[in-house]
Amino acid sequence: MEVLVNLIMVSMIDPGIIPRNDQEDGVSNGARKTRVTINGVNIKLKYCQICKIYRPPRSCHCAICDNCVEKFDHHCPWIGQCIGLRNYQFYLTFLITALVFFIYIFSFSCLRFHQRILQIGTGLFGMLGNSPETLALISFSFAAIGFLGALACYHVYLIAINETAYENFRQRYVDSGNPFDKGVFSNIKEVLLVPLPPSRVNFQEEITRGGPGAAVVI
Repeated sequence: MEVLVNLIMVSMIDPGIIPRNDQEDGVSNGARKTRVTINGVNIKLKYCQICKIYRPPRSCHCAICDNCVEKFDHHCPWIGQCIGLRNYQFYLTFLITALVFFIYIFSFSCLRFHQRILQIGTGLFGMLGNSPETLALISFSFAAIGFLGALACYHVYLIAINETAYENFRQRYVDSGNPFDKGVFSNIKEVLLVPLPPSRVNFQEEITRGGPGAAVVI
């Protein structure tokens, strides 16, 4: 049940979409990049020509969702949603609960498999004909445990160093150092123990497109 609840939460919550600037056609001075200093490290801010904004630090424009997402981690194809500032906690909880769920399935499937071997008195190959569904559950749950376990460990590592998966993949702080790294315990607190920030997007707002009379309600 917890797995489904967290799956729904991570897929339905706004990941941290940054509203577009529909009133500006471009950058007036022609600059497409600017820099800010965070904890002594210069961070380059890129201008998004689609959203017409300077993206805040740690943000990225998702080509699939077609939105700039604050503290963009990655776009998860299994969930069909971006993982960012507002739904990362639910994503991590989903990983952990799914991992525990498959460990539970694997353990009891192995126990059931052992009991069937003692009852029937056959070997492994004999069980292929007697309990193929149990073997299928063992194989699938074992593969799921390996995948989810590796993914969960990777994200625990990212939390400890306060990096997103996108930043880690791009090796953003190899040369300059990570200006957001505050130590393991402070990083964990910042990622997992902070309240959920409010959404910056009003999904019920009426947006006018194409001139007067052309309105779309989102």
